[in-house]
Amino acid sequence: MSGLITELVLLSEEDTELMAWNLYGKTAALIGRAGKGSEADIDLSSGPYASMVDKEHAVLNYSAGDWYVEDLGSKNGLSVKKGEDGKIYRLSADSLCKLEKGDCLYVGMNRLLLR
Repeated sequence: MSGLITELVLLSEEDTELMAWNLYGKTAALIGRAGKGSEADIDLSSGPYASMVDKEHAVLNYSAGDWYVEDLGSKNGLSVKKGEDGKIYRLSADSLCKLEKGDCLYVGMNRLLLR
């Protein structure tokens, strides 16, 4: 159970915690900017790089015990820095990436740590 992702944390450039979202018990979460016509679960509209985040940028889905992320065709893209090897992988739109605890999502220039 130690590998279970229960939280998503927005990090500053100095690695301090700016915001955190609880994922425990959820099966999906929309990453984006809340506003007219958008109900983002992970709302980055008050983050430092909000202008780089689409209203519906990416989605997290929980399936068969694992979390996955998918870019929803965003303008500024989505990358995943894998905790195990430290490499950054840019995701193409509509492709899934399995996530592990310790991975970091780059939504525009926003860094979201999975823990």
